[in-house]
Amino acid sequence: MAEYAPGTRRVTHTYVRPYCGCGLPMTVKTAWTKENPGKRFIACPKFEKYKKCGYYEFFDDDLPSDYYRELLYDEHQKVKRGNQRNEMQEDIEVLTMEKNQLVHELSCTRSKLELYDSLFRILIGILIIICVVFGMKVGS
Repeated sequence: MAEYAPGTRRVTHTYVRPYCGCGLPMTVKTAWTKENPGKRFIACPKFEKYKKCGYYEFFDDDLPSDYYRELLYDEHQKVKRGNQRNEMQEDIEVLTMEKNQLVHELSCTRSKLELYDSLFRILIGILIIICVVFGMKVGS
């Protein structure tokens, strides 16, 4: 594809010119702002991150009225909120599984602690018996 001179229009009718003023290939994006919902545009890859070149140009026509613009924007927001709800539901399910795993691990740890406590008491009892028996032998 041919490069075009800096400063020339990048969109001519339905044809998109491929490079911005930086010489980088342009990318197609979709705006979801309240002013331009669903409106496609071409932009320099540095458009959002660095704002150095910042070149962009719309190639979709404006919607016929504010009513349609607001309607499209509102519907997109509903879909976006629905997706966020789905993501939150997935997060809740993952966190619930992690919680159940931690509860199980805590239960196992408590059981082990009770076992170690019992063993410790038995060992202390044996140690006392040994001390008493050894003390009787030394004393006689």
